Amino acid sequence: MDAGRSPEHPPPARERGLFLVELRGSSPDGRDEEGMSAALRLAVRRLAATGTPIRWCGGWHVPADRRCLCLVEAADGTAVVLARDTAALGLAGVHPVRPLPDRTPPARDRGRS
Repeated sequence: MDAGRSPEHPPPARERGLFLVELRGSSPDGRDEEGMSAALRLAVRRLAATGTPIRWCGGWHVPADRRCLCLVEAADGTAVVLARDTAALGLAGVHPVRPLPDRTPPARDRGRS
């Protein structure tokens, strides 16, 4: 424990981040992407079950690009890379991401594209 902190006030929890894992397949029917996504999801669940601060948030298949984009929440990118490597997806890109604010445009800008 930090000598400067009282026991009633634990250190603040580290904020978790969001990470996008980009999987690229080669089969025209998309089975590669689905299999890779399932393997990553299983790896995330296994790591979470052992206490690693990581959580599966979802996945999206982009058939035209033969890609699958998976969103994972974790304390840091190291946990996501560990999940990627556990799933034997070493070439998959891991990118920190953040949600964009959901802002309503000013009234004068509504209706424009």
